[in-house]
Amino acid sequence: MMTWLDFDERDDHYLGLSGAHVVATPALLTLRDNLADVLQARAMMCVHGDAGLGKTLSVNAALRALAPADVCRVQFRARPTPRDIRHVLFDALGCSGAPPARPIEFDALLKH
Repeated sequence: MMTWLDFDERDDHYLGLSGAHVVATPALLTLRDNLADVLQARAMMCVHGDAGLGKTLSVNAALRALAPADVCRVQFRARPTPRDIRHVLFDALGCSGAPPARPIEFDALLKH
């Protein structure tokens, strides 16, 4: 399993610009503060907005600063089903054994 520490900072932005630096805009700082609260509460957060506003870069930069050892990146295929999401998370989290057959058991395992 690859952890956040296995990625270079250039991987935080889809262009991977060499020598580029993240600018701490008010939006990025707000996202980082909100994400810190979410991490502390062990909760979930949704970041939304139009394309090109810096959502991915902001989340990646904030996670790199707040919890680099506790984050792993996952990638889903287009239009993943709940089953797809469960299996990707099962693999990314390094769960042992075979994935449970029933969704309720699968969800309980992933939450644990």
